[in-house]
Amino acid sequence: MAIKTKAEYIEDLKAVRPDVYMLGEKVDRVWDDPRFQSTLNLIGATHDFSFDDEFKDRSVVHSPLVDEPVRRLNMHLQTSREDAVIKARLTREVTQRRICTWCQSNMVCMEWTATYDTDQQHGTEYHPRYQEFVKYLMRNDYDLAWAMMDPKGDRTVPPSKQKNLTGVKIIKKDAKGLVVRGCKVHTSYGPCIRELVVVPGRTLGRGDEDFAVSFAVPVDAPGLHLIARPAPGRSWPEADMECPIGSTLGAVEAMTVFEDVFVPWERVFLCGEVDMTGQVPHYFGRIQRQSKCACLAGHTDLVVGLAALVAEVNGLSMKTAHIREKLTRLMLHAETAYGCALGAAVDGETHPSGVYLPNGLIGNAGCHYIKTLVGDHIALLHDIAGGIIVTMPTERDYRNPKLKQWMDQYLGGNEKYTTEERLRVLHLIQEAAASRWTGYFMGWGISASGSPMTAEVAVRSEYDLDKRINIAKKWAKI
Repeated sequence: MAIKTKAEYIEDLKAVRPDVYMLGEKVDRVWDDPRFQSTLNLIGATHDFSFDDEFKDRSVVHSPLVDEPVRRLNMHLQTSREDAVIKARLTREVTQRRICTWCQSNMVCMEWTATYDTDQQHGTEYHPRYQEFVKYLMRNDYDLAWAMMDPKGDRTVPPSKQKNLTGVKIIKKDAKGLVVRGCKVHTSYGPCIRELVVVPGRTLGRGDEDFAVSFAVPVDAPGLHLIARPAPGRSWPEADMECPIGSTLGAVEAMTVFEDVFVPWERVFLCGEVDMTGQVPHYFGRIQRQSKCACLAGHTDLVVGLAALVAEVNGLSMKTAHIREKLTRLMLHAETAYGCALGAAVDGETHPSGVYLPNGLIGNAGCHYIKTLVGDHIALLHDIAGGIIVTMPTERDYRNPKLKQWMDQYLGGNEKYTTEERLRVLHLIQEAAASRWTGYFMGWGISASGSPMTAEVAVRSEYDLDKRINIAKKWAKI
């Protein structure tokens, strides 16, 4: 089957009926509900991107698994250094334009390697099952949602010792499959997706075997419920200036509840092998964080453009010393993060399953570096734009003819731009630096793909300290 366009993706979504709730009310037709439109736009863009003349040569790749073209960033199995480099370049280009690539291909690769490892260790048959599931996704060009993070409860206590159920737990097994109960959080875009894949979010120990589970289910499986959080957007439907990004590409997030959901064996990819629960988190640190370096380089590029534009409409430019210094600082941040994405790609290795793994040490170090600067980037936007982004009259005020006269007279800036053009830029900066979308943008940078602390842990665990100590000993002649 050919790659779907955005229109075809939305039409196909009408075939499923997930149990979705938003703001305390049930949502029956996600594809018709305006509160989901920005998320449909975001996912739809990953489809239409494949038809973009500027990028289609890189964004579409032939898959030998199904002998058909697939979307590189969303479905392709990464098997070479070239794959990893192209993905990094493409990710940076996309994220500065469209915020998110929806990099499902990383998830496909992580579970591919994890199921292979489990079969090698335990003699199970998860990997062939997963291969068939991936072929199914590719042939139908279906999007998948990734349910990884658990509501951890008391973080000092393992799941089996918690007072309340945390994570997803196997309740029953029989000849046909599993029944699972529990919850996952941070299910990005879940209500607007066809398939949901559940994986362990952390390494578990003995006694937690019932929580060592991975599987795939349709988003409308009986007993599966999605509590969706509205995407950031405009405060009133006719608004044209405010929230231009969030209202176009804002993402719906969901808490996913499993109320005795049945999973047939052919869609089960881990069942009780508690010693293998750390595999997906490990590969997440290698594959996803390499992508995140490129993703946040793209976000930083966006901030560079926003900062330079608002400086210009305010009558400043790169000729102004403090503007030049701040923009240069942002450029250095972007290039350093991107350099780590490329470095991790170049210095990787091929897993026995065939997946190409970027260098985890470089990827995690780069990810930590750029994540810790996200707050600084928001602060720089405030500094360059000025306090007006939090004090200016609203767009509704500007639509009042009487108030518009005063605003046109007193809120102008650089004479190259009309007052309305300046206000449009200020509203854009307000969204990026002083709105609900700001928090989401920072969450994308700081928490998505793991916190800076998880990157620190990964670097400490992978860095060969003994080797460096031995080098120092040789210099000291001891």
